[in-house]
Amino acid sequence: MLTEIVNHLWQSTLVLAAIAALAALLRDHGAHTRYWLWWAASVKFLVPFALLTALGDALGTRALLVVEPDDWTTRTLDFIAEPMPATAASMLPLVLLGVWAAGFVTVAGSWLARALKLRALLNASMPYAGTLPRIGHALEARTTSALVEPALVGIARPVLLLPTGIGERLSAAQLDAVVAHELAHWRRRDNLTAAVHMLVEAVFWFHPLVWWLGARLVEERERACDEAVLSAGHDGRAYAEGILNVCEHYLASSLKCAAGVSGADLKKRVVEIARNKVMSQLPLQKKILLGAFALSMAIVPVVFGFVSGRAVAQNVSDIMPLVRINPEYPVDALAARLEGTVMLEFTVTATGTIKDAVVVESSAPVFDAAALAALGKWRYQPKMENGQPVERVGVRTVIRFQLGDRPL
Repeated sequence: MLTEIVNHLWQSTLVLAAIAALAALLRDHGAHTRYWLWWAASVKFLVPFALLTALGDALGTRALLVVEPDDWTTRTLDFIAEPMPATAASMLPLVLLGVWAAGFVTVAGSWLARALKLRALLNASMPYAGTLPRIGHALEARTTSALVEPALVGIARPVLLLPTGIGERLSAAQLDAVVAHELAHWRRRDNLTAAVHMLVEAVFWFHPLVWWLGARLVEERERACDEAVLSAGHDGRAYAEGILNVCEHYLASSLKCAAGVSGADLKKRVVEIARNKVMSQLPLQKKILLGAFALSMAIVPVVFGFVSGRAVAQNVSDIMPLVRINPEYPVDALAARLEGTVMLEFTVTATGTIKDAVVVESSAPVFDAAALAALGKWRYQPKMENGQPVERVGVRTVIRFQLGDRPL
């Protein structure tokens, strides 16, 4: 399990690095696109490539005609896809599991405590008595006596929470722009996507790039909402002054899934807002690039698995056994009319015998013992180096159990 986790982290980190390069390429365009790129990188930490890799592996072992990769290519691709080989059992995974559990409870507990405080604040709030024409009846607005900034609170059914007396501290134009910012969060479902990344931070709390990724998400979501406010026709100077007034009199929310107006790099945001800077649309070439990148996220794992599967097939084909003994069909499998396959890895000694045989993959455990017993009786032509027979480590073969046919 430790091996799979390390390889998953490695793959997710590679995806994050690729997305970081792509986001830098799109820095002169709208923040909305970059936000969803960063969010895709976050979700990748929750979705392993193992399923797609397994599909490619199945295709590779069953392909009939294909150009075989050379040894250097195979080793390189294997290292990129899975840099950590399988390790023997030890106490290390249990120790690491304990450390991870302690960190997970700490981070998740911190988020939960803050969420409960915010929920109590929301429960004690009252319906907002002022007029917010842009909201209508689509989004509920409530007011609280606490000195918190205007924020969108809640995930399933978010509520706009406003501090009491905010209409006296902000002009009508400023309040209108600030409320438009929160409406942009609501339309984009920012609280929901932020909650997903909070889960990623709790599970992968030990990975520093996960926290760096969280900062990028907050930065781009706030800039995306700023761009939405300006695109709606609000005066940039009044909007910037409204944000500064909010920061002067109110406290920001401590939860990433409670979207406010004062997040990210405030100085940079205010400067861009005051300039009424409008970001250019994505040209066709970059849209094609984004589409190709998204497609590669599905294709690349299949390719890695395919190459791995072909390497297994090549390993089997270029070292043929001199003696092959058919395994006995397990009685339980025969009674249940069950068919299956067992992939084995072993060492061919200098005398051609088999040692250190292990089951790499099996369709059903009932076949494992029979496959190992049969393989132990096989004999191979030893590998020759400088005229001398030497051991060959890491040889693999697949034994198939089929009803009404020879099992090999």
